[in-house]
Amino acid sequence: MKITSTKFENLKILSINNFSDSRGTLKKFYNMKNKKIKFNICEAYTTISNKGSVRGLHGQHGKYSQAKIIYCIKGAIIYLGIDLRKKSKTYAKIYKKKIKAKESRAIIVPKGFAHGLISLQNETIVLNLNSAFYEPKYEFGININSLNIKLPKIRLKITKKDRSLLSLNDFLRKN
Repeated sequence: MKITSTKFENLKILSINNFSDSRGTLKKFYNMKNKKIKFNICEAYTTISNKGSVRGLHGQHGKYSQAKIIYCIKGAIIYLGIDLRKKSKTYAKIYKKKIKAKESRAIIVPKGFAHGLISLQNETIVLNLNSAFYEPKYEFGININSLNIKLPKIRLKITKKDRSLLSLNDFLRKN
């Protein structure tokens, strides 16, 4: 397992070792004994998304802020994270990374980020490990269409709830 830093403090890329034999493959992407990854798992879930599906950008405030490990099991995604830690050198900056299941990489996202993804293939499966429980009262979001970034040229499927989220600029003004 190799951990690579990014320009965003504590946001890391985890390259996962594959152990293969005639039966198939084993991929170990988390071990509590690894001192480089300080992470307590409170919730784990998968999403299965069709091409163009947008999930997020979401986050939680205060004591319910979540660190996450995001791992693409099948397919491919564009991962998006916005650093909302006011004392960070990368405050309000956007992290964008294409993640393919066949590359065996995960993203370790620290607390203080809004995050989301765009599915690039049908039946893309993503595993989410969260450090805190989901608490709807503390949830916030940022509209993906308000980001000043190049998005893939595919038809995006965005929920009504996510289309109604604040723009990044409005969110930053209010917080």
